[in-house]
Amino acid sequence: MWSICLNEFKGYFKSVKSIIIIAIIFGVTFMIADTMTSSADELGLGDVGKDGYALGTLFIVFALGFLFIASLSHDQINREVSSRTMRFLVTKTGRTNILLGKYLGVWLFWLFCISASFILITFVSGNFLWYGLLECMVFLSVALAFNLIFSIILPKPALSMFFGITFALVFPGISFWAIYSDKIYISWFKYITPYYYSTLGEYYLLINILYAGVLFLIAATIFKGRDL
Repeated sequence: MWSICLNEFKGYFKSVKSIIIIAIIFGVTFMIADTMTSSADELGLGDVGKDGYALGTLFIVFALGFLFIASLSHDQINREVSSRTMRFLVTKTGRTNILLGKYLGVWLFWLFCISASFILITFVSGNFLWYGLLECMVFLSVALAFNLIFSIILPKPALSMFFGITFALVFPGISFWAIYSDKIYISWFKYITPYYYSTLGEYYLLINILYAGVLFLIAATIFKGRDL
């Protein structure tokens, strides 16, 4: 499992798309942090400015996190199935270990990216925003689990990328519509979207951890019945 995890983690640093996404995260983080600093100084709201330094990374994670993950991690499983390497992997370890190794490898890559962004913020704010990092990673854990399921269900990487990007464009819009709408035909949807529990904050983040765990169990169940 750990060798699969390490290979998956290292593989993302060889991709041009990964480098571009890391650069975008850094750029947006810096610009919003700089804007917050300038605005807070002008208004004499130093403490508010410091609290707002995490907004750059939080904004890009919640607004574009699903899209970034769909672009990079849409083919965790079907890539191996298509290239026939999955048959080799299942002779070496169990299917659950393969899924867990793949999931953890991608999760560690995103932990590296988001942590680097918060380290950048630290140079401006003077303190490392641990809770902001936790919020981002808990939310991304759910997004990663969704894309893991897509990569199992959809047989071709091109299909999972198309579906993942479409999902990433539609799902956030419906989620925020449900969260802020008082219409009963859509408001119920907020209870099945990770955005809702992220907006509530505090201990509600634990629900998203459970959410990611349930999605992973669904992925493992589907994968066990998958013909390779």
